[in-house]
Amino acid sequence: MVINAITKIFVGLLFIFIVLVLMAGILKTDTASLVELLNNDEFIAAVWFSLKTSLLATVLAFLVGVPAGFYLARTKSYFVVIIDAVFDIPMIVPPLVVGVFLLIFFNVPIIKNIYSFIFTLYGAVIAQFFVAVPLTIKSAKSAFELIPDTYEMVAMTLGSRPFKAFYNTTFKIAFPGILSGLILTWLRCMGEFGATLMVGGGIPLKTENIPINIYLNMSGGDFKLGVAASIFAISIALVCIIFLKLIYFLAKRRKI
Repeated sequence: MVINAITKIFVGLLFIFIVLVLMAGILKTDTASLVELLNNDEFIAAVWFSLKTSLLATVLAFLVGVPAGFYLARTKSYFVVIIDAVFDIPMIVPPLVVGVFLLIFFNVPIIKNIYSFIFTLYGAVIAQFFVAVPLTIKSAKSAFELIPDTYEMVAMTLGSRPFKAFYNTTFKIAFPGILSGLILTWLRCMGEFGATLMVGGGIPLKTENIPINIYLNMSGGDFKLGVAASIFAISIALVCIIFLKLIYFLAKRRKI
């Protein structure tokens, strides 16, 4: 009972603090600024750019991160510890530093001759993927570690092929945990600033996402428009979080 009461107090204090911070921004925003923002072609382009890059980066993270998480969960060796540590680096290093190293990598002649990723949508996608993919890997690894491979073996002894046995047992059980990581990955991509700015360049109407748009408005002295863009970004994130959490809840209940 005592522990429950203490946790309620901390949860209540944290909830109140977050609400007060959000309310401070909301009360600072006027209707005129929101109307101006919604009629601003640059901001609308930034919203679409954010949605496109973050979704593409999340899909790429799913295709790469889930198999990587499965490998880390099922392989037992000292070398895997090193691999796991390397996968953590993009999450620990400041995004601006990640952007600098990606610029150096993209300027390598072999890469540059294939495709010029700098100041392009695909360059921004790779930057967001690089920063956020550890979240997918970690969630997939944690989900797979909780599931013994016995289920797959039993399924295969009953006649299922290896991939079908994996999908019908391990993947379905682990999916809620994987989906949770993908939600975090997508939100991280939506809010990514440093690496996206360095690689994409933050070019208005071309490679400018929502965080960069907010930064440019604030640094340009248009404080009201910057705050309005921040409120709009929070609103988009809140709606998407609620929607994705509902999907997560249904997936957890139905086990796909």
